[in-house]
Amino acid sequence: MVDNGSSAARRLGLNNEDGQLSINRKSVLAAVGGWLGIVESILPVMLFVVILAISKQTLIAVIAAASVSAIFLLLQIIRRKPVTQAIAGAVGIAISAFLPLRDGGQAADYFLQGFFTNGIYLSVLLISVLVRWPIIGVLVGLLVGDSKSWRADKTKLRRFQVATGVWVALFASRLIVQVPLYFANQTELLGIFRIVMGVPLYAICIWLTWLLVRGSVNQRG
Repeated sequence: MVDNGSSAARRLGLNNEDGQLSINRKSVLAAVGGWLGIVESILPVMLFVVILAISKQTLIAVIAAASVSAIFLLLQIIRRKPVTQAIAGAVGIAISAFLPLRDGGQAADYFLQGFFTNGIYLSVLLISVLVRWPIIGVLVGLLVGDSKSWRADKTKLRRFQVATGVWVALFASRLIVQVPLYFANQTELLGIFRIVMGVPLYAICIWLTWLLVRGSVNQRG
């Protein structure tokens, strides 16, 4: 399998053994970044919310969250994380710290970057469905070496459309739930939903995607 196919498999949380693709706890865990990735996605937000709730000091909460994020980034670099990902992580930490501390900023602005990220993913996925080139179909196509012909199979196309729709629903639900909390300045509650709607929902979407596409990825086996 080519590198692009391996990358696609990881993104979909799939395990590849002797050309047969499957899903298991280990592959799903790898897709969400392993235990380190899970802790990295939860701990900074949790620290931010707890410290803010106790101290009511945005500066202290931001410093604590950003410091922990930076430590995780350093660990990833030590573990030879790709340079581009490390740079993106550093930029993300800087933006998350800057927004709530800028003139006119508020504590809830710590979560603004996440809204834009979810919005971008939502837009790309939704457009792919509307133009009938669902992203999940493209990724599965890389896995099975079929870049285009799957679109001629109505059953496959429909399954890939629905599977991509699952991810559209994930990113849309995050915005629908969290954006109103932001405008209501419910920062602590926003942080809780950020955690709950993070890795747990992501893992569920990986499983649902597998249920929808498993008949296609191993069709040649």
